[in-house]
Amino acid sequence: MSFDAALARMPFGTAWRALDLDHLDPRSVRGRLAMYRRLVEAAAGRGALGAHGERSPFWGYAAQLAWQHASGRLGGGDAIAAASWWGACNFALSAIPYAAAMQHDLVPRVAIDTAGYEPALPHWHGAFHRMVALDADADLEPLRFAVWRAHLASIELAVGRHARELAAMPADEQAFARGWIRMVDLFGAAALRTDLEHLAARGTGTLPGRVLADGAIDDLPRVERGAVRRVIALGQRPAWRWPVELAVWHRVMRTRAAREDLDGVLAGMFGRSWRRRLRVLAYAVRP
Repeated sequence: MSFDAALARMPFGTAWRALDLDHLDPRSVRGRLAMYRRLVEAAAGRGALGAHGERSPFWGYAAQLAWQHASGRLGGGDAIAAASWWGACNFALSAIPYAAAMQHDLVPRVAIDTAGYEPALPHWHGAFHRMVALDADADLEPLRFAVWRAHLASIELAVGRHARELAAMPADEQAFARGWIRMVDLFGAAALRTDLEHLAARGTGTLPGRVLADGAIDDLPRVERGAVRRVIALGQRPAWRWPVELAVWHRVMRTRAAREDLDGVLAGMFGRSWRRRLRVLAYAVRP
């Protein structure tokens, strides 16, 4: 699939092409999207990441920002509400990696307050070191792992800093957010692909198109209702059980075969099919 065709499949494709790349305001949706485009284009032409940066991991980040904006989770209009928990967490995944990229002279400089995120910055520096060192035939999975390590470090700090904003949301939205945090742990251990080629082939997900009001999801499309229920169920797993499941997940994800079978492993770990559970067990007992 051509770059133009892949970009056209993205919900933010039209906005992406129309961005003012000098508008790098971390307080606005367009500003953060422009940051992502700068990060993608910083990798363009660097061998393994493609002529247009189409294999950059930051495409998935842009897709998440677009979903959060379209669903009203960032506030109204282009300005990101200071009280938005989703906006605060996205700051850790847009402005913070951008600040690290500035130190590598990959992107134009802009004023960004990184206070409180200092522990995450070394992880982002490590990811960008890997990115700039890639050659044309490089295996991209080590880069994906490095980006996910930085992602997890950033989001952990953001969640810790913004408990008040989380508590202010409706209960169902809070439950969805807690499940989303756990889902990120799973994706990080699997080094989930978030590049444009992958997104164009598989889509950007079936996430809820509005903020969840307590007890009211029947108006959502069926696929969105299913996604909401699965994510909330993940967040509601008992505190004693989740660390055990996460440890098993990390053990399973040691092998590339399991990581490439991500959908099947997810179904086995969290579904009800014994056949699929046995499939997960087979991955877990591999030496």
